[in-house]
Amino acid sequence: MSKLLGIFKIALVLALDFSVIYSLLHDLFAASITAGVITLYVLFGGYIALFKEGAVSVRKLPTYQRNRLEAAKQQLTAEVRASSGANISGIKLYLVPGDDEMNAAAYGCNCISVTRGAFDSADPVTLKGILAHEISHIRNSDAEFNRAVFCSVTLLIAAMSVMSFSVIAVIFIAFLILSFFGCFRSWLGLILFRGTTKVVGGIFGMLQRGIIVIYRLLLSLASRHAEYRADKYACTLGYGLQLAHFLSLTQPGDRRPLTLTEAMYRSHPPVEKRIARLERQMTAQSTAGIADRRSVPKPF
Repeated sequence: MSKLLGIFKIALVLALDFSVIYSLLHDLFAASITAGVITLYVLFGGYIALFKEGAVSVRKLPTYQRNRLEAAKQQLTAEVRASSGANISGIKLYLVPGDDEMNAAAYGCNCISVTRGAFDSADPVTLKGILAHEISHIRNSDAEFNRAVFCSVTLLIAAMSVMSFSVIAVIFIAFLILSFFGCFRSWLGLILFRGTTKVVGGIFGMLQRGIIVIYRLLLSLASRHAEYRADKYACTLGYGLQLAHFLSLTQPGDRRPLTLTEAMYRSHPPVEKRIARLERQMTAQSTAGIADRRSVPKPF
């Protein structure tokens, strides 16, 4: 169900992209080709990110690293199938050997990477908790959705630029025609023309900046929701304690207060809130487990 919902969201955004492209180009064939390229980027752009980060496929890793990652994947595959019936055997694992930070990422395309820092710091059970978190992102197509929204915002900004250029061109032609009839031939006409174009450019510039601000705010909210959902998924599989411990290790040593801009645009929730939610969920699961055991009738 989560996979279908993710696909539906991506399809909806891609349909919006096509509409914007067609309104800009007014050519069905050109709009279809451009939308097709965007779709390919949305679906397979994760490979570009993997290449840029220098990620190495599990198949090319040394034996020890390959065995650890493959063992974690096999165990998670069995656990996910037992809990929900989903098949995650097609997930491809990568290691980022040049990154000492403790992190992991889901890129879409069924690809998950773990940094060298996270791999070296995590025991086998914690490693499964980290991967379980990223599996939730894969199952919900979060990376593809983020790329689709990014393309939509880029197209909207491009549309604003085209509209700004068109309006300024119309103003220029209008002033040129009026100058032939003796109007605006003096320096006052030139000042009026430059002032008008600056006002028009400023309006469209404000609209573009507004789109970017709204995009970053909405993306931040969506990303926080996805992180909480992925934490909950890992906890449901039984890795809440390990994931909470790993998150506590990733907290930066610099505990300075965030600026307003950082707080508004931070894509991940604060680590403290994530750990607190995990603790509440583990408590709820433990309470539910005790209640279930008490409800089982005892044999005579």
